[in-house]
Amino acid sequence: MHRTLYCPLLTVPIALLACAANLFAADQRAPVPGFTSGDTVTIRSTEARMDEQPDIIHFAGGFELQAKDWSLSSEQATLYGKLDDPETVIITGAPARILVNSQIQGRYSMVTGEARRIVYQRNSDSIRMEGNASLSRDGQTLNGGEIEYEIGKDLLSAGGTGGVHIKVNPEK
Repeated sequence: MHRTLYCPLLTVPIALLACAANLFAADQRAPVPGFTSGDTVTIRSTEARMDEQPDIIHFAGGFELQAKDWSLSSEQATLYGKLDDPETVIITGAPARILVNSQIQGRYSMVTGEARRIVYQRNSDSIRMEGNASLSRDGQTLNGGEIEYEIGKDLLSAGGTGGVHIKVNPEK
């Protein structure tokens, strides 16, 4: 059994509070750096459907998520965890897009990516992109069939069909 919610604009934590109070229950996870309880998470989608399992919501018909230091957009998405503090978000589309502002090796950086499927795991601060993937940071771009990137550790792995294409701008 599942419930379908149709909403052109879903603002967390105010909207859906009455019908999904359990989604906002306090938990014992350590906070992700750069994200605090005072931040606002805004989600827009044509359709939202709660899963039979707790803390899973599926979105369809266009999806946008905006938070303080990160944003996602795609045709479809599945969010795991609390709406106001998601653990993992899986987005699919042609393309799905991600933007994360982060501190990498003591410097603030903007990481952007596009792929047919993106898995963003906030607790491990990692991105996995599959299908015509492209990742950019500080003017450098990497393209490949699949890309895995651990943002905080600045560790990268790429490959897949068509190999890897890297564009690097030398530092002066």
